[in-house]
Amino acid sequence: MSSNDRVIVLGCGMGGLAVSSLLAERAPKASITIVEQKKIFEFPPSFPLLAMGRREPGKVRRPLYVSKKRKVRLVNDRVGSIETSSRTVKTGSEELRYDHLVISMGVEYSPGDVPGLEKYAHQFYDFESAMKLRDALENLDGGKLAIGISRLPIKCPVAPYGLALLLQDHFARAKKKVSMEFFTPEPHPAPAAGPVIGKQVERLLAARGIAFRPKVKLSKVEKDKVVFEGKTELPYDLLIVVPPHKCPSAVVEAGLTDSSGWVPVSPQTLATRFERVYAIGDVTAIETPHAHVPFLPKSGSFALGQAEVVANNIAMSITGKGERKIWDGTGSCFLEVNRGESAMLRGEFLSNPPRLEFHPPRRKWQVEKTKLEEYWMTHRF
Repeated sequence: MSSNDRVIVLGCGMGGLAVSSLLAERAPKASITIVEQKKIFEFPPSFPLLAMGRREPGKVRRPLYVSKKRKVRLVNDRVGSIETSSRTVKTGSEELRYDHLVISMGVEYSPGDVPGLEKYAHQFYDFESAMKLRDALENLDGGKLAIGISRLPIKCPVAPYGLALLLQDHFARAKKKVSMEFFTPEPHPAPAAGPVIGKQVERLLAARGIAFRPKVKLSKVEKDKVVFEGKTELPYDLLIVVPPHKCPSAVVEAGLTDSSGWVPVSPQTLATRFERVYAIGDVTAIETPHAHVPFLPKSGSFALGQAEVVANNIAMSITGKGERKIWDGTGSCFLEVNRGESAMLRGEFLSNPPRLEFHPPRRKWQVEKTKLEEYWMTHRF
């Protein structure tokens, strides 16, 4: 085996699993190693349903394993350090050498950045937190529910809006008198999709009686109220807040990030400034060619498209076969609004101007979202 064949993939979420699987198919003689600390594969898009009791744990997570047919080695360990100069990755138990490195480690959460947030607020971006929120929602008989975003950027930017809409439908069906207010530092929902689509989401909130408070930054959380910069306050009986996101510490310590706090990459190839080092998914910072937002949103849909490009180009480098691909910035996401319908947002985000679509709530999009969950939790393994 030549020294060009060693590929290490850091992280085995949707993006990491996709890139390693595609590489195994297209470069069957390559030595592919995945490093992932978790022993469980999870499907985060279904965490809101988990929190509301509409999914059981076994439907949104399963033991992580890699089929022997794919000839991919899985190292269940944390990433201790990344050394781009020596092309090595150190885990808690071993040192690995690479010829090609793909970073797909996602985000870490930092609730401690906002005083009181970890103590008083619920969230749904990880499995354990979604289960705790599930208990809290079951015990809420009425009152004021506040839901919001603490800091930007966050992954899956429409997810908290979807949760708010689902909760309104949930409480209406349960005949519980719960008033809701949504707060965010954003100027409007889904800012990367532009103000027109943002207004569409605002209308969905307004039609369901959910108050919307944009352009506010959370300063601190107290037992029965949140305090914004400027000293304005919002009382609550139950609080759900998306915690601040940050880049994994091992990636930062390796010098892979820039002033954005994330990993800058080529929008077309996902290459970092380090030779043969790529980054995909939520860990990246990809500048947009338009003025809606400075960087592309963090989205699982993007991660999958990026995985296709990176896997193809590394396989071409190893085998000498095929043609190089570039990523076009295409992505989509579902905005579930009730038990039977979802809206759908789709766009080509790297075009200038971006070509964006908003498809109103329909049963069709709900079916597509459910199919996506079934694919990842059954057919992908």
